[in-house]
Amino acid sequence: MSYDTNRTYAFIQAGRKLRLYKIVRSAGRIIDNQGRVKGGSLDDIIYPDENITNGLRIEYTKLKKIFVIQDPETTADSSLTEVLAPDESTHVNVNRVLSLAIVCYVKAQLAERMGNLQEKEYYMREFYKKVSDNEGNKNKVFFTSTIKTFAVK
Repeated sequence: MSYDTNRTYAFIQAGRKLRLYKIVRSAGRIIDNQGRVKGGSLDDIIYPDENITNGLRIEYTKLKKIFVIQDPETTADSSLTEVLAPDESTHVNVNRVLSLAIVCYVKAQLAERMGNLQEKEYYMREFYKKVSDNEGNKNKVFFTSTIKTFAVK
C-alpha cells in the first residue's frame, strides 16, 4: 500500500485516460566541468514501480446541487432545492467567499472580452486572493505531545 500519495504520485488526465506517475526526489550534487558543486534537489517523474492489481482508488468530492433557490449560508444542505435553469434569483451552492471569487472571475472574463487587460489582471488577482483566503479558513487541527526527558551526565 502506498503512503503519502499526494507527495509521491502525480497524475495527468489526457482525455478519458488517467496517466499515473511516481515523483522521485533525490538530493543530488552536480559537479560541472569547472569543478563547482551545485547543490539542490532533483525531482523526476517515472512510471510507478508498484503493481496495481486491484485498480486505483480515486477520492474526490462533487457538489450534488450546484444552483439552488435558497441561500446556502443560511439553509441546511438537505433542504436546498436544486434549479436546473439558473437565473438572477438563484444562488451558487458555495460559501460567501467563493461566491465573491466567482464574481471576480466573471468580471475578469468580461474585462478581457472588452480588451481591458489591466482590469482583467486586477480581477484575477482578487479572484486568487479570495480563493486562497477560503483555503486558509479551513479548520486545521494540530496535535502536540511532550518530549521525553533525557538524562544529563
